[in-house]
This record gives sequence, structure tokens and C-alpha cells, in this order.
Amino acid sequence: MMKTRWKALFVALLAPALAGVPGQAASQSPDFYKDKVLNIIVAGGPSGGHTRYARLIGPYLQKHTGAREVRITNMPGGGGLKAANHMWRLKPDGMNVFFGNVATLILAPLAGSPGAQFDPGKFTFLGRATSEPRFLTVGGKSQLKTFADVKKLGRPFVYPSQGTDEDFYTMAVLAHALGFKMKAVTGYEGNADTALAVIKGDGDGHITGWSEAQGAIKAGDKRPILTIASQRHPDYPDVPTAEEIAPGDQKSLIRAIVNINETHRSYIAPPGTDPQAAAAFRAALKAVMNDPAFIEETKKGNRPVSYMEGAQQQHIVAEITKAGASLTPILKGAVQEIQ
Repeated sequence: MMKTRWKALFVALLAPALAGVPGQAASQSPDFYKDKVLNIIVAGGPSGGHTRYARLIGPYLQKHTGAREVRITNMPGGGGLKAANHMWRLKPDGMNVFFGNVATLILAPLAGSPGAQFDPGKFTFLGRATSEPRFLTVGGKSQLKTFADVKKLGRPFVYPSQGTDEDFYTMAVLAHALGFKMKAVTGYEGNADTALAVIKGDGDGHITGWSEAQGAIKAGDKRPILTIASQRHPDYPDVPTAEEIAPGDQKSLIRAIVNINETHRSYIAPPGTDPQAAAAFRAALKAVMNDPAFIEETKKGNRPVSYMEGAQQQHIVAEITKAGASLTPILKGAVQEIQ
């Protein structure tokens, strides 16, 4: 029963976007953003993957909303929680929109994190731009050649972390389900910072997205040892998925964290956002994702996109949040260990 439920949710996450939202057709407010300044609050630093995607999409959002300017404002901190808390308190007029990883917004409340001062299901979801596989990577010179070596370390796996973000929580679930000990070292400023720690040997490994890992892997500075996705990646067919190697009674936990991670880089607005603003942004984002020039640019830049329409995502996030309650004891324990 649980397996069927998670399979259905996963299929939904990858399904094509719904055609539209009844009662909120884009024709109601095609000029909502015309000649206005739209502020995209990116939950991460200026050199991170979220910012690179936000800047890639920004000009096309300006084109399809008619905005005078699409401004990118970086707000790093707490693995995305600082930006989410800020968004929770903003006026719901549609002029300020969060862009970042929704997985953190789901996982932090499940963990009882005091840093999460919001209810994720009450945000207004405007659409997912991309979802990509995540990998557990180690340094190119590391003694860890495969994931099997992690369990032979004879000590906790040292995990450099930028805080209680989705990768921290994912690592906690992996440690629990796959049977190894983890020592999280916090205080790092982002993916680039934790990657450098792994490359230098200050940490054993970290979790990162496919697009962010490519350069270092190809240069031999990092090596993937575990895929955190529903299936192996074609570029790394010899790297197993976490679910493949998990004991039978732990597979549902891995499936749960994978499904949550699939929510990935998305646009959200404050609770109760003006329906015309939400409809206009959703319509514009859909137009961006179907814009031939944008599609060509993503291919040239090796920036994959995986669009999900906002109303569909709103429903799926609510369902995943409920189903993810099984992770709560593990997540709470992880948070307590670093406090």
C-alpha cells in the first residue's frame, strides 16, 4: 500500500504540467506585471546553482510578463530557511517571489526545525523550473572508491554542511537507512564551499546536484559514489541508487526522501497571494518553459529543466508533506545532534 502510494506520487511529480487552473486563466490578468519591477528572491549565494538558474530564466520572465525589470536578490542562510521565512511575512501582492529548493521547505518543518517559521503547504506555488538527480560525491583523492567503503570507514562519515538544508536532511536519512554514522560539520556558506572542503579532504563527501557536480567530476576533483534518484543516471551507470542498496525494510524511507527532493528548484509566493498575480506568473513561467530560445539556451548551457505547473505542484506538495511524516523521528534526531 505504501509502495503504491509513493509510486503514484513519484509519477505525478514527473507528469506533464496541467493545462491550466480553472477560474484563473491567464487571460484574466495578462498585463499584471507590465512595466513593474518583479523581485526574485534567490535562496542562496550569488555563485550557487539557484542563482545561475534564476539568472538564466530572468530575461525570459521579463519577456513573458512584460515587467520593466526582473531583479535578482540573493538571500543565503539556513539552507534556504532565511529566504522562506522572509517570504512568509511579505505582502502577498505577487511582486516578490522566492526561487529555491522546495525540498528544504518541506523537510525543515517535518524535522521540527526552530528555523522554519512557516507552513510549507500554505505558500502559493507558482511552478517548478527544474529537478535533477542528486549525488553523494567524495574527493577525487579520497580512499572511498565506492559506497561500500563508507561502511568500512570505522568512524563517522564527515559531512560538511551549509546548514539544515535538504542535503543535510537527505544525508541523515541515508545514514539511518543504509547503516552508517555521520558527523555533520556546519558553518559552510554554500555548495561551492562544501565542495571545496571535500576536494581538499576536510570532509569525506557531500550531496550535490548533477549540473553542479559535472565540472569537478570531469576534472577528477570529485567522484560520485551514490545516486539519490529513482534510477541510475545514464552518465554514471555504475553508480547505484540509494534505494537499490537499502535493506528491504528501509526502502520506503529512501523513496520518501527521493520524492521530496524531486520538488527541487521552484518559484513560490507568500500565502494568499493575489490570484491575478499568481495566474499571471504561472502563465508567464509556462510560456518561458516553452520558449524555443530559452530551450536552446538551456541545452547550450547544459542546464536541464523539468517544468511542473504551479497548481499541480501545490497539490503534490500537500500530499508529500503528509506522506513524509515517517521521516520525522530521523530528521529531528539529526537536528538535535548538531544543536
